[in-house]
Amino acid sequence: MLGKAVIGTLVCGFFSLGTSYAQQVEVPRAKQSSVVAQVKYTAAQPVVGVQPLGFTTSSAPAPKLTIEQMRRAGALAAQKVKDEDHDIELDASEATPAPAPVKKQITANAVRAVDRSSRDVEPPSQPISFSAQTAFTKLADGFDFPVGKPEARGYYKARGFRSHGHLGEDWDGVGGGDTDLGDPVYGIGDGAVVFARDCHQGWGNVIIVRHAYRDGLGVRNVDSLYGHLQKILVHRGQVVKRGQQIATIGNAHGLYDAHLHLEVRKNIAIGMSRDKFAEDLSNYYDPSDFILTHRHLQSSGASYRVAMNTFTYDSRINWDKLRNYTHAHTGGGSSESAYALKKALASQSAH
Repeated sequence: MLGKAVIGTLVCGFFSLGTSYAQQVEVPRAKQSSVVAQVKYTAAQPVVGVQPLGFTTSSAPAPKLTIEQMRRAGALAAQKVKDEDHDIELDASEATPAPAPVKKQITANAVRAVDRSSRDVEPPSQPISFSAQTAFTKLADGFDFPVGKPEARGYYKARGFRSHGHLGEDWDGVGGGDTDLGDPVYGIGDGAVVFARDCHQGWGNVIIVRHAYRDGLGVRNVDSLYGHLQKILVHRGQVVKRGQQIATIGNAHGLYDAHLHLEVRKNIAIGMSRDKFAEDLSNYYDPSDFILTHRHLQSSGASYRVAMNTFTYDSRINWDKLRNYTHAHTGGGSSESAYALKKALASQSAH
């Protein structure tokens, strides 16, 4: 009797445990076409059934289940929950993640030097050779005439300066003709020789000296040119003093009567390419006027640096291929020169 009571108690315990377990099973709602597990109750025992969404449960009474069947039903429901959770996790793990936004990369480019071979781009900086590109000279303390120093005594101005015409002065000896051939030519002021060579054609031997001098606006540069020379006594880059002999009077290899052609230039880029620049007082001085107004200048005797290579257009000239008029004497002179000679002689006689 006692054994039957114990057995009955155990059966009731198992029945109660099965009922409690079945009520605690929750099945999550599946994705769009998934199946929903629902727990159905009868008056006495719960029955687990699985049906698609949208269907209603049957009203027919469910058969009674044993404790073993209830255990298996609970295990199946738990497995179903686990499988559905796994599917959700798997979907999340297999989902293609959204691509991360691409960051715009900014590259800092190195600053390049400007190409002055086009427009205004400079050429790359080059080391300066003082013997080739610059020279040092004393600031000029004044200027004198290039013949009969310092006052051109014994010479006369055969032709004067004229804009768009004769851009310098021609100095002749009062003896006329070639009587002054070989006479000394002097530098009009302290400076550095920036050009010295035979230019052939109507020029013959030419020297250009660059001067630096001080005026009320600071330090200025000016070039003096000496043309038609017989002999050149200096070389490019040489520093010369005021009144130093630099050449002898010539006749452009016999093309003219002997005389000195002198120019004084404001623009130090002209060189031997006069046709590239305005032929007027914007680029030139009247030589005698310049000398007379700059006879005495303030100078401390200090050295000053002057540029050597400023004749850009001259670099394109092939000097050796230019025609040379050696011994092609044309008689030289002009009516202007003849008149000037008579005037000079008359003035000399009056004194």
